[in-house]
Amino acid sequence: MKYPRPPWDEATIRRFFTESPNQLEYSKLLGFKFLDLNAEDMWFDAQWEPDLRVCSPTGAVQGGMVTAMLDDTMSLAAVTVAGFDGVVPTLEMKTSFISPVWPGKLRCRGQVIKKGKQFFFTEGWLWDADGKLLTKSSATCFHKSHEEVKRIRKERGL
Repeated sequence: MKYPRPPWDEATIRRFFTESPNQLEYSKLLGFKFLDLNAEDMWFDAQWEPDLRVCSPTGAVQGGMVTAMLDDTMSLAAVTVAGFDGVVPTLEMKTSFISPVWPGKLRCRGQVIKKGKQFFFTEGWLWDADGKLLTKSSATCFHKSHEEVKRIRKERGL
């Protein structure tokens, strides 16, 4: 799929995640798979399938890896709402661990709770295959458009 000029509509975002194999390496490591999205309701669903490579000695998925799955899914919800125009880096994030996360198929939802002009407030939830809530998270993100990112990169000589 050719990378279209932003802003993207919901159909373009869906097509990107279903037709494009260009996942980032950490997403591959954690077993990312697109499930669904709704730009109007501001949520993004993903499946993650971490394996033993990302587990602590107890056999549970290491907390930083769990946080990465939540962070990525919440960020994907925010960038979906922004029409994939730029980046939405996380400024701060809180994760509550309710139960150990074991390797295997997991479902995660990221949701934009409030969108301002530049700031996004997001929440995320991670469930096991049986639907048991394992972790939840909240974050504040800051949107920078593609034009802003290009300008900053140019200023820094990147």
